[in-house]
Amino acid sequence: MQVEALAIERQTLSQSGNTVFRVDLADARTVVLRMSPLRGAFAYTAHNLGALCDIGVPVQTVLGSGALSSGGSFVVMSWLPGRDLTFELPLMQAAEAAALADTVATCQQRVAALPPGQGFGWAPIGRPALGASWSDMFGRPVEEPLDEPPTPLNRLRSRLRGLRRELEPYFQSVQSVCFLDDVTTKNVIVDKGKLSGLIDLDFVCYGDPLLAVGNTLAQLAVQEGGAARIYGEALVERWQPEGEARRAMYFYSALWLTTAIVAADAIGDAARASALGPIVHGLLDASGA
Repeated sequence: MQVEALAIERQTLSQSGNTVFRVDLADARTVVLRMSPLRGAFAYTAHNLGALCDIGVPVQTVLGSGALSSGGSFVVMSWLPGRDLTFELPLMQAAEAAALADTVATCQQRVAALPPGQGFGWAPIGRPALGASWSDMFGRPVEEPLDEPPTPLNRLRSRLRGLRRELEPYFQSVQSVCFLDDVTTKNVIVDKGKLSGLIDLDFVCYGDPLLAVGNTLAQLAVQEGGAARIYGEALVERWQPEGEARRAMYFYSALWLTTAIVAADAIGDAARASALGPIVHGLLDASGA
């Protein structure tokens, strides 16, 4: 792309380890520049986006990619107008939130209709994943009791381990279904209440699509406002998980939030850890654990 850049603005939300910039070009276009310290980090990005575009999922277009002199890699992509869902939800009306959840679920269900995967876990679309089963993604079930102090976090972990043991037959039964695991309250770009597109799709996941639903519910649980609650309810209503699948959805939510508690403890944020604890217990209660 031999076009002069008029303005470059670093984007701060990225949690992928990539450096992301918005670039305004002299030809009136706006693009995204993503850089990774890893060689080949974007080797399958164009492949994935092409496959998703073919099934009607709104995504970016790759305009160019290559290697950096530092040994890393870069990709230039089209810009999607709007902001991440996490910022837009507090501004949305109830009907907008419900409609958006339905649209995102439609995208995920189109992805789920792609051919089954070879293996479980993360991979480019149509390429083998490394896991032999979905159960492998969560480690081997651990028998109780463990010799650990009865701290609030350890009590949560004990309940979570118990639910994980109970869900082992379900995890073993999960098929290798394609889904977008990191499409939650982030990587969903919303413009004027409507879906502008989905981003950060260098890889997909093969396994249980309810993982994305559960992780979304976990992130919504710490957001204020009625729109967040309605978005979550609409998402669950669209998927309609029942029985062990519904319990697994709550397990995924509780696992995500427990990881957040561990991170809060690690940096000494006792207030956040304390606030998240009751939410996790509520999710585990809902699962019947």
